Amino acid sequence: MAYSLLFGGILMEVIGSFFLKKANGFRNLIPSVMVLVGYFSSLVLVTLAMQRLPLGVTYALWAGLGTVATVILAVVVYRERLSVARISGLMAIVIGAILLNI
Repeated sequence: MAYSLLFGGILMEVIGSFFLKKANGFRNLIPSVMVLVGYFSSLVLVTLAMQRLPLGVTYALWAGLGTVATVILAVVVYRERLSVARISGLMAIVIGAILLNI
């Protein structure tokens, strides 16, 4: 159950991050609301997950998987480019999250 809450929190954080660009500096109402709802619900879900999971593991997964998912979404939807440096950075994040969970 705790991991379900955590992954729900990651999903909501990615949704909030995705709408940051569309919010255009909080000038567009609906995307701005989605940013606020995404981040608020993410924090609630991650806080609930932390009642059962260690802080380090929870935060590593939340930040790491959220970053990787957001970058993938940006590449697919916004057509942002991946360089060797960016791919290397993403691999380092994933490896770090795995090591913290071992």
